[in-house]
Amino acid sequence: MAPQPQQPKINPADYEPASWRLLITGLRRGPENMAIDEAILEAVAAGEAPPTLRFYGWEPACLSLGYAQEAELVDFDACEELGWDVVRRTTGGRAILHVDELTYSVCAPAGSSRVKGDVIESYQRLSLALVAGLKLMGLNPERAKPYYQDAGAKGPACFDGPSNYEIMVGGRKLIGSAQVRRHGMVMQHGTLPLAGDITRIAKGLYVDYPGQRMAIENRLRFRATT
Repeated sequence: MAPQPQQPKINPADYEPASWRLLITGLRRGPENMAIDEAILEAVAAGEAPPTLRFYGWEPACLSLGYAQEAELVDFDACEELGWDVVRRTTGGRAILHVDELTYSVCAPAGSSRVKGDVIESYQRLSLALVAGLKLMGLNPERAKPYYQDAGAKGPACFDGPSNYEIMVGGRKLIGSAQVRRHGMVMQHGTLPLAGDITRIAKGLYVDYPGQRMAIENRLRFRATT
């Protein structure tokens, strides 16, 4: 295997001073949450708003797909029966069930010190803030190694394995994150499950046979946590 490029050593003390906007928007339906994040990205890109950190939740529960995922992954009839919304995120990554969680979005110019660099470096920078926040809550988080490769984590659900610099506790994934870059901006979404059954998403995913759903549930049960 070819050696991977070295990631820079990052010291948050070196970040330039900046004014940010904090938005706490409470519980909203999935389509409204995605529309708000789109509006934030456009406003920051147009210079009409400062870099923005938003915290929010979802009501009712909502299954979101990464922008490149196929809609055929979703069992829409099951989601309707369960009362779940279904949306597609502007960011990448895999499917997430948004329920009993705290979601964040970060939007800033791609050259600003807190998000700059390629996608992996940017994940590294933002993960430092996530780790610091979780430590304030009394947790002992760790970050997945860069260029992390988990051959078994190829299912449709985000939480069946960590990616570069994603946050883990006790060896299990705790926060899932994904990015989009547009108009010279970086937007990152992240999800912190707070309670409940981390395997619930399997009920809303299309499967070819019952054992496939059980396999998804087992991967999530052993690889993710709340």
